[in-house]
Amino acid sequence: MKVYLDIFYVTNFFLNLLVLAVQNIFLKKTSVSLRTIWSSLTGATFAVLVVVCSIKNYLVLFLVMYIVVSGLMVRIAYGKMTFLGMIRRVLGFYGAGVFVSGGVLYLKSLIGITDLPLIFLLVTAILLVCIVQKIYSSLKQEVTKARGIFPVRITYNGKSVSGTAFLDTGNHLYEPISQEPVSIIEYKLFRGMLSDEQNADFTQAIHNMEPELFGRLLLRYIPYHSLGMKGNYILGVRVEDMEIQVDESKTIHTGRTWLGICEDFLSSDSEYEVLLNSKIISK
Repeated sequence: MKVYLDIFYVTNFFLNLLVLAVQNIFLKKTSVSLRTIWSSLTGATFAVLVVVCSIKNYLVLFLVMYIVVSGLMVRIAYGKMTFLGMIRRVLGFYGAGVFVSGGVLYLKSLIGITDLPLIFLLVTAILLVCIVQKIYSSLKQEVTKARGIFPVRITYNGKSVSGTAFLDTGNHLYEPISQEPVSIIEYKLFRGMLSDEQNADFTQAIHNMEPELFGRLLLRYIPYHSLGMKGNYILGVRVEDMEIQVDESKTIHTGRTWLGICEDFLSSDSEYEVLLNSKIISK
């Protein structure tokens, strides 16, 4: 049988890309990225080498293509991982391959053209996957926005951490001197911006009211009231900036803003680590 290596190479490339794109959707990653493209090119290259070298021994073929090459493709696509993680990703790759094979055959029968080139089908399927993921991502973002949940990036002393924030319409905390709004952050997230020495100072300041620490760290006690309790205080710190991703086209930078530090979890299911003040979004 005559094999055109250029067509064989391109077909394998698009097939690998489609399989990785489907797997990425299940892994909640970007369907097509530079890593998946390199991985697909690697797989296609080895497939051509197998044909050129005329490898017909099934055991060698299995070891080379189904174990070594598949593992290499997964490593390129997803980076460094544990051995168990590698096995899971390789199995996921073949699972996605089975799904893609059935999907391409169904697409071909749905179109009803029997002699339609396979490359055309693969490219069409990849475009459909990207479009579906884009639509899903947009719908998910709208639902998240409606629930008042936003990605945030907080900067303090030149260091930044990223997390998820919930717009708490019941949060009306204000710093008593400046009367600026105060949002709440879990200390577990906040300490990601601290050195070991700063972490020790903040931990001590949370549990002990020491004027020297408050002066050095520029801290404030923020008074608050909760159900059944009055006269409570939460430790407040002014950060350099809080970036709030409202949607794809709108990002809010608060500039210098106050955060109250909470040692407890703000969400029972760890859905968010920051409670935004009700005035933050409308500032």
